[in-house]
Amino acid sequence: MHLSDAQIEEFDRTGFLLFPGLLDEEEARVLKASTPDLYERDGPEVVRESDGGGIRLAYGGHSFAEPFAKLSVMPRLLNPVRQLLRGDAYIHQSRLNPKQGFSGGAWNWHQDFGTWHREDGMPEPRCVMTAIFLDDASPVNAPLMVLPGTQRHGIVDAVSKEDTTGYTLMQIDATVVRDYADKNGIVPLMGPAGTVAFIHCNLVHGSSNNVSPWPRGIMYFNYNAVDNVPTGGNNRAWYHNNPDRSPLLPGDDDALHALARAAE
Repeated sequence: MHLSDAQIEEFDRTGFLLFPGLLDEEEARVLKASTPDLYERDGPEVVRESDGGGIRLAYGGHSFAEPFAKLSVMPRLLNPVRQLLRGDAYIHQSRLNPKQGFSGGAWNWHQDFGTWHREDGMPEPRCVMTAIFLDDASPVNAPLMVLPGTQRHGIVDAVSKEDTTGYTLMQIDATVVRDYADKNGIVPLMGPAGTVAFIHCNLVHGSSNNVSPWPRGIMYFNYNAVDNVPTGGNNRAWYHNNPDRSPLLPGDDDALHALARAAE
């Protein structure tokens, strides 16, 4: 996969690109089938919802789950990321947000780079959040929502740090969100399982509670430029701030199909 100049310009302007069905149904099934292994881990990298019910986050899947390790270097993902970053990349952080039916909690409006800059010392917003849909995302199961073009305004200073366990989120002041939304609208990112979105790390985004019966899981690979290494030391755990900054090399674009064949 190779992005056109027009697509790169669109990303620079809006802060995101959406590719419905970039992974096919079989590839999406292989990924979905491997998620229980992530949820069943008993380490701090698995974070539960505030009510103690479902899983809110499972970090680091590319490090210990073979399907996600292979996915992270598939050319369909890595090549566009390297184009958008204008250079080599490594995974600063990966996380799975299951957004389970009836229990998937809201994510208040925020910028991921705001956290990585303040917590990890990431110098510049040269990181691409690559979102892989593990379930169909529709209007009814709390799709990820973005505020187009907000990445061009830099880090929002009007934030409050949420009191959470297991992750850090800087909630953006409602008046700032209203101003951005009134100017450029709100776009829900929707599509079938296997859809992939490339998202600028400074783009303001969030999602509501999932009150539907259906999950809306997304695996995020947050690719950082190798010359944009965080300078804040390793104060956070490996699954928040990956200490392995080796440049990723493209792998086998048929890797998930090969896993499916091996399992037959």
